[in-house]
Amino acid sequence: MTPNAPIQNFRLPRFADNGYTQWVLQGAQGIYDSEEQVRVEGMAMRVYTGDERMAVELSLDSPQATLRLQENRAYSEAAIEIAGANFKISGIGWEWSGDSKEIVVKQQTVVTFTQGIAGAFVDTGASDSGGTVKTEIHSDGLLLRTTEEEYYFEFTGSVHAVSDQMDLRSQILIAVADAPEGREQSIAAKANPSELDSIRQIIAREQVVILQGGKTVKADEAEFFPREQRANLFGAASVQTPGAYLSGDTITSQTGEIIIAGSPTAGRAQTILTDTGGLGLQGAAALSSETIVLADTITMREQSHENHFLFAGSVEVMSGAVQMRSERMTIKANSSQQPADDAEFKVGEVKDIVADGGVRIEQSGQIATGEKVTFYPEEERAVLTGSPKVTNGEAVVTGESMELKPQRALIRGDGSTPVVVRLPEMPDLGYAAFASKSSATEGEGTASNTEVVASEPPELTNTVVTSQLLRMIEEPARTVFRFTEGVHVTATNLDTTCERLDVIATESKQAGSDAPLVLERIEALEQVVIKQIGRTATADKAIILPGEGKVVLEGEAVVEDDRGRVSGHRMTLLQGERRAIVEGGGPDGERARITLPAMPGRE
Repeated sequence: MTPNAPIQNFRLPRFADNGYTQWVLQGAQGIYDSEEQVRVEGMAMRVYTGDERMAVELSLDSPQATLRLQENRAYSEAAIEIAGANFKISGIGWEWSGDSKEIVVKQQTVVTFTQGIAGAFVDTGASDSGGTVKTEIHSDGLLLRTTEEEYYFEFTGSVHAVSDQMDLRSQILIAVADAPEGREQSIAAKANPSELDSIRQIIAREQVVILQGGKTVKADEAEFFPREQRANLFGAASVQTPGAYLSGDTITSQTGEIIIAGSPTAGRAQTILTDTGGLGLQGAAALSSETIVLADTITMREQSHENHFLFAGSVEVMSGAVQMRSERMTIKANSSQQPADDAEFKVGEVKDIVADGGVRIEQSGQIATGEKVTFYPEEERAVLTGSPKVTNGEAVVTGESMELKPQRALIRGDGSTPVVVRLPEMPDLGYAAFASKSSATEGEGTASNTEVVASEPPELTNTVVTSQLLRMIEEPARTVFRFTEGVHVTATNLDTTCERLDVIATESKQAGSDAPLVLERIEALEQVVIKQIGRTATADKAIILPGEGKVVLEGEAVVEDDRGRVSGHRMTLLQGERRAIVEGGGPDGERARITLPAMPGRE
């Protein structure tokens, strides 16, 4: 060659010491500057494996290039296009080293892979891409290194990767792909490039942000394994979707299932749900629009019609006035009704929330426990099972199952497990034996009013009510316990049975009281039987007023003891005055009546 003399349409090969081709340089025009340097116009270089495989590793095309022959390298400030078995590269300004097998692209780098990497965050079985998915990566710069085993890509500076519906941004991104194994496979790859499935790992670092299907995923570092459709995220990892925010120390995602885990140093995995509806215990205070859930691990699964959130390991829920603990919890939500071309993931309307394993719910001073609770937000309803119990100060409610609604609760029992309610103690409202003060002195007599006196009351005990069904009704100033079906009450010197019983309790006005409920009124209806020490009373209705120390029996009221029998339409027992008032009247005009034992006969 003559220095500075242009050569048209030339071809220049280079061979390795083993005799195999290292590269072949072709050009539309070449200028031979010296034995060390050739300038090329319209460069087309083919880089080979340099061994018996004789496979093309790369093709480099650039409008201008300078080739340093002794140094086995080339460079240019012009544009370049690079092609490999499963990728294409374009950019501005480049350097190539044949010895280190490295290429540096300096500006406006774009790399296209004939393979998708988005499978970790979606169920690819539902994808209709038809095998045409590609991955395109933009960055400021690129380092490409080839070895016998792999292509190594290192993107730096404002990295932006797009694959199917996934959009990834970071400051650094590393991709590792398989190198071609031979000429035959390389040719086959051109006919069907997706068969190679060449990308085996991608690592994104520094300010990683991933957008896909309505989800925003963030982390300090992310690893993708496209063949397994798996991704691992580390360091301040989070997933944000419409209606939910999940965060933890690490995130593992595979074919649409996302697992968030906490750590002792970074804290527990966390989910923040919005618009979950009113789930309050008895509806006293519905859940706020923001619900926070903590757990050891959180699993999010996307399904065709439902989205599932699974929480495991010491689950804690905080929402408004409600706090809940359990071992496990599952949230099911309807998938948002979106058009077919809208793949955006949304939590959607929450269908139900199920917590099980040592469930404990606290709200506004009330505590509910059980083995399982199911919330139905749309219906503002919750069902508590597994030895459920509700505690409010001294008031304790147990049963077979509890259905909680706003301002209402329905507690059910069965034959072996009746509803049991333990209420604050009442004063002794009973009396021992009667001593007559009426005008009748023997036999049977009648009077418009009759007074009797009684003995000292016994020791105070708690009030316990059992039945097969209980309705709890919360009103602004009071709570009503409505018992039905086989009601039985035990209290201080009181044993009562009836078919219906209403217990009205109000909040204690005493500051710092451990018993927030105070018994105001008890109403027993239908087949009322009251047993006290030495006495049995029956009536259609009984009204017990603990605060006033008064019991009122109505409707064929009868009180019997070993000294006699008193009956009337209404009977009032007055504890403080140690007397009973019996009144006549009623629909049949019944008169007050007292029957005393017969007096002993005279000798």
